[in-house]
Amino acid sequence: MSGLLLARVLVAALAAALVGLGLFLLTGASARAVRALPRARALGMALSALCWVWVAAELLAHPIDFLAFLTPARIVVGTVVCVPLTWVLLSNLLCARAVGGLLMLWPMPVILAVRDQVTLWRLAPVSIGYLSLTFGMFVVFYPWILRVACDRLADGPSARKAAALAFLAMGALSACALCALGKVVGE
Repeated sequence: MSGLLLARVLVAALAAALVGLGLFLLTGASARAVRALPRARALGMALSALCWVWVAAELLAHPIDFLAFLTPARIVVGTVVCVPLTWVLLSNLLCARAVGGLLMLWPMPVILAVRDQVTLWRLAPVSIGYLSLTFGMFVVFYPWILRVACDRLADGPSARKAAALAFLAMGALSACALCALGKVVGE
């Protein structure tokens, strides 16, 4: 899969996720689900496994010089070992940490692929990506930040509506950027 195609798929998924999250936050049932999110054990296990598989796929696709000793077999074995270790050693707020990991993983392929675009719409996914990356780093190292944010969202309907509108706006912006992506400099 080419870098631009992968970026378009990730931006499309981002737009759909942001719009879906925004619409969900507008419903009345969202308060209880938002409060339970950081401690959701099964979801945390699934998302953390997805993070490790994503990291392994990135290492297989784009090898790093100082990790050259990691052969494809060692990467697969390392992933198989790291997934259950993560479940055991980081069980407290595992879902919050896994969400932070996904927030850190998705922007890089998008940023690398859209940097050669001639449209100014490339700035939308790049800006959202850097915001996501920064917030993801804080959530991985300080998972209680997501728990506190979810508690505040669950407690205040006006906060949920404001967050929903922000997510809907970012989703619409991402959808507009998706439509504009595709022209590469020099073609």
